[in-house]
Amino acid sequence: MLRESSRRFQNKLTVNSLKLVQFSLGIFPRPVVQFFTERLFSIACLFTRRLNNTCRKNLESVYKNTKTEQEYDQLRKRCLKNIGLTMMDMLYFVDRPEELEKSVVIKNEHILKAALENKKGVVGVTAHLGNFPLLFLILVRRGYKVNVIIRKMRDNGFSDFMHELCAKWNINMISLASKREFIKESLKVLQNNELLFILLDEVVPREEGVLVDFFGQKVTRAVGPLLFHNRMGSPIVPIFIVRNTKTSFEVHIEPELKVEKKNKQQDENVVNISKLTKIIELFVCKYPLQWGGWLNKRWMESVG
Repeated sequence: MLRESSRRFQNKLTVNSLKLVQFSLGIFPRPVVQFFTERLFSIACLFTRRLNNTCRKNLESVYKNTKTEQEYDQLRKRCLKNIGLTMMDMLYFVDRPEELEKSVVIKNEHILKAALENKKGVVGVTAHLGNFPLLFLILVRRGYKVNVIIRKMRDNGFSDFMHELCAKWNINMISLASKREFIKESLKVLQNNELLFILLDEVVPREEGVLVDFFGQKVTRAVGPLLFHNRMGSPIVPIFIVRNTKTSFEVHIEPELKVEKKNKQQDENVVNISKLTKIIELFVCKYPLQWGGWLNKRWMESVG
């Protein structure tokens, strides 16, 4: 009971802090707010033992004995600091999307445009990498219809906060709460030749996904990309956003997945979801500080 009360207090404190940062960005210059946000977030993380422990254990599960104690400590601090910077950027650009357009370079956009020429929509596979909400925003600003499949968040307050931001950005969030409605709505947006994003680095129950390798360990990943590809013939395109500097971003659009066919659907799911997971792994390896998965306890619990 005490733990639950503490968690509710922390969640409420988080949402109120985000609103305070958003308010401050309307008064003070961005560098000033960024300076204080990074330091306040670093201080707050000192009192979040669970978050620190989760981050450290996830890092150790991947890097094992290749890092020293000092290196692990620095990695953990930098990962947590990056979350503060990511949240501040998201709140800054929510009211300044025209500035975001000037700060982002999109690589290989022709791949996405070519995939949409099939008029079957596109299944965009992405991850909790970089400032992924800004990925959806910049694509909306470029004229794309963006839909994102989301799982229920543990914190209702933060969930409501994010829904409000996405509604402001004209990003449609499709909930997994009702499987029937989720599939129905997802098929509809693909029929309308829109983008349907799936965050494929999330853990799913064993019965809903397939076991694939991720950093040399077994994790359960959703089969949604293959489900919609087989139902609609929709191309599957991996798309990620990463930060280059504190003020600039790159969107990487990878080549369309060449779906490998198998006699059994389960085998087909495993081989193709493995390919997509490998792409995510490569991006995490290249930009380890920008992956939010280090802070996800559910990812840690899925390995082994």
